[in-house]
Amino acid sequence: MKKLLCLIMALFTVFIFCGCENRENAEDNKLSIVTVSFPEYDFARAVAGDNAKITMLIPPAGEAHGYEPTVSDIKAVGDCDLFIYTGGESDTWVDNMLKSVDKEINTLTMVSCVENLYNEEHNHDKYTVDEHVWTSPENAISIVNSIKDALSEIDNENKEAFEKNSKAYCEKLKDLDENIKGVTKSINRNTLVFGDRFPLAYFAKSYNLEYLAAFSGCSEDTEASASTVASLIDYVKENKIPVVFINELSNTSIAEQIAKETGAEVKTFYSCHKVSKDDFESGKTYIDIMSRNIENLDIALN
Repeated sequence: MKKLLCLIMALFTVFIFCGCENRENAEDNKLSIVTVSFPEYDFARAVAGDNAKITMLIPPAGEAHGYEPTVSDIKAVGDCDLFIYTGGESDTWVDNMLKSVDKEINTLTMVSCVENLYNEEHNHDKYTVDEHVWTSPENAISIVNSIKDALSEIDNENKEAFEKNSKAYCEKLKDLDENIKGVTKSINRNTLVFGDRFPLAYFAKSYNLEYLAAFSGCSEDTEASASTVASLIDYVKENKIPVVFINELSNTSIAEQIAKETGAEVKTFYSCHKVSKDDFESGKTYIDIMSRNIENLDIALN
């Protein structure tokens, strides 16, 4: 009986070991995709499904501007099958990181997937690409399809799965777009006021909206001028603007000052530029987060 028990335990141990090893091998054989921030992480996750291991370099609630990659970040990028990043000014550190990788890797930038808008800089004779391309659901569809094409070229065996996944996600993006159009189609006003930066030029263009903001989309300023704040206060008062927006995970002081002077409400507009730790850990998607804006848009524009 003891010999039989020993044999059973030995077989059980072998079974467990082999099972763990097979799972590890399966993980090792998956595509490796590295992304910089949440939008491309979510799009890649939607397209790849279970066929890839996806890493996001910027941690939840982290700041892309001036990010300093770690040694493990550089190694992850050097070893990956596809590296996806925005491609704008906030990614200048990415260029330096790629130079430190000693081999050619497959890369895809979101700004290369869509028609670009440009920001006028302070000296008024230089223009830079507005990098917040994902804020328009129509652009998100283009980015998802570009990721699908890139992954299909790298891993042709799973092309059918990538096609199926991207089609399903794009249908959800189309529904999001239609829901936003339902709110912005018949409105009493068409101007959004932000006591904050405005990273939503592509969103505004998609839905024929105007905007006023304390800072431009990529501004690194932290204090708005007194004249800018006064101008926003006057505009909100004169036009009876009901909502002053801030971006997610942002400083609320300017918006609160405007609200105090005008009686407007302060509400959050989610651009998906950053994602909270809670949203990330609970598996919230770009669509989940962008859908939160619909109710507040309805209030702001009516």
